Formats: sequence, structure tokens, C-alpha cells
Amino acid sequence: MQWAAVANKDRRHIIVRTLGRLILPLLATCAALVIAQPVAAVAGPVPEKSSIDLAAAGVGFPYLPFVIAQSRGYFKQAGLNVEIGVFSGGAKALQAMLGGSADIVAGAYSNTITMAAKGQHLVSFVTLASCPGWVFGATRASHGKVRTYADLKGMRIGVSSPGSSFHMGVNYLLSRSGLKPGDVSIIGVGSSAGAIAAARSGQIDALMSNDPVATVLQDSGDLFTLAVMRDPAGTRATLGGDYPEASIYTTRDFATRYPNTVQAVTNAILAAERWMAHATPEQVAAAVPPQYALADKDDRWLEIDNVEIATNESAHASPPPRS
Repeated sequence: MQWAAVANKDRRHIIVRTLGRLILPLLATCAALVIAQPVAAVAGPVPEKSSIDLAAAGVGFPYLPFVIAQSRGYFKQAGLNVEIGVFSGGAKALQAMLGGSADIVAGAYSNTITMAAKGQHLVSFVTLASCPGWVFGATRASHGKVRTYADLKGMRIGVSSPGSSFHMGVNYLLSRSGLKPGDVSIIGVGSSAGAIAAARSGQIDALMSNDPVATVLQDSGDLFTLAVMRDPAGTRATLGGDYPEASIYTTRDFATRYPNTVQAVTNAILAAERWMAHATPEQVAAAVPPQYALADKDDRWLEIDNVEIATNESAHASPPPRS
């Protein structure tokens, strides 16, 4: 599901406020690491497979680099024609790749771990975020009944999709209060407009989401937080340690068969991050296509002041070895 489009000035206002607050200062570290390279240059070997399909778990702010790589032509400069499909959660994006309809995924790094336990070898080659950026809370309909995780027993909890990293995060938080996965009902609501609608309409009692959805709901009084993992400190306090999240990954077979293609994707993503580090917030906002913007038409949803994006402070890219 893609985000609902709104007027250009509205969506730009949202992104400008968000990027100016945190994303660009963090990306400055990335720029310092690669300052010797021209911002627009995407050099590298000729990809063996030039047309690829990317399945995205969402287009929240941690995933902006691949959006920028597409809109500013960095994929094309790297010799790639990338078709992007946006799914309502990481589990469905992963299924698309394993089913053969996608070559790579922009999704949770944790999927590489859970699938390894099932004998499926995945390779993450670009890490986009150092922490999940999750916000977990009760919705307006039930916040009077929910003060702790234990209070959620028997309630309906919204996640992007069952089996997603959001779902995994919910299970962990519930376990801290002695609850089991079967003690709640998990409902897939997507990670954009569907999540907002479900929270506001009372279809769910609690929601695990990220920004900008979480901030929109907090500002409107429709989400009351129990846990906030927008930055490393909040992540460590909630999960007990660091938890890298947004990444680009593929199957080991694909990485082994098409190493130049993996390198080309890596180069394009890093070129996007370098450009973001040097660009103004207005320039970044203008580079985001309207289908990836989310906002309520009411101006009060434009004041997104709480957003803290968990973008990796030193963008990491490590293509797998060729052998």
C-alpha cells in the first residue's frame, strides 16, 4: 500500500520539518566518510542483471534513501532499471522475494536472522537505520484501560502485517509482562493510511508503528505511548540493547550470481545518502514523489515536531564477497 498523496506544499512541509530536525544532521556523518567522492557520481562495475524488482516493506523515513535513489536517477546512473513495489509490511515484501516476484527487499534486518533459523540464507548488504524507530502505544479507544503491557491481554494489536518485524517487536514486549503471543489478537493494518484509519476508528486497541504514522496519531490524540524506540537510547531502554533495523537484503543465491548488481544497488543507495547529506530539507522534500507522502488535509497534521528518525549515523554498506 502506498501513502495517500496530498498537495505538494503540504507533503513538503511535513518532510522539511522532519528532515531538518534529525535526518540531515545524522547523514552529515555519512557525508564526512565519503566526502572525497562527487555527490552525483555512481561508479562501479556493469551489473549482470540490469532490470530488478525491489519489494519495500514501507516508505517510512528510514527508507528514504532508496526513494531518493530512484527519484534522482542514481539507480539509472548505476546501470539499473529498478521497479519498486511497496507492500503493507516486511513479511509480505519478504514473501514477494522468496516467491520470485522481487529480487531484493528494503525491509527489516531481523528478517535475515529469522529466516536463517529456517534454513533460508539471506544477505543484508546496506544498513539504513541503526534502530527501529518503533512507537508502541494504546489507541484512544482503549488507553484508559492500558497502563502496562500486561493490560493488553485479550486485546487487538495492530501491526503492519502478521509475521513482520513490528509483530516480532510486539511479541517481545508482551513477553516482558509474562504474556504469550496467543494472549492477544494480531491484526494487519499496513504501515501508512490503513494504520491511521484502524487506530482512529477503534478497530484496534494498540498499535506498533513508526513515523510519520506514529507522530500523526500522537498529535491527534489517537495514540498514547507505552514504548518509544526512535533513537538509540530509547531502543536500549526498551529492548535492552542496540537493534539495527531498515536494510537492503537479498538471497545468498542472488548475491552470489549477481555480485555486480548488488554492488550497483549499494553504490546508488550511498549516492542518495551523500546527496541527502548535502541537500537542504526543501530539496530532499521536493525529491520525494507524491505517492510516498502521507498527511491529513487538515493543516494541524502538518506540525510534526516529535519525529526522531533512527537513521544510521554512519551509513553502512558491505556487499557480499564474490566467492
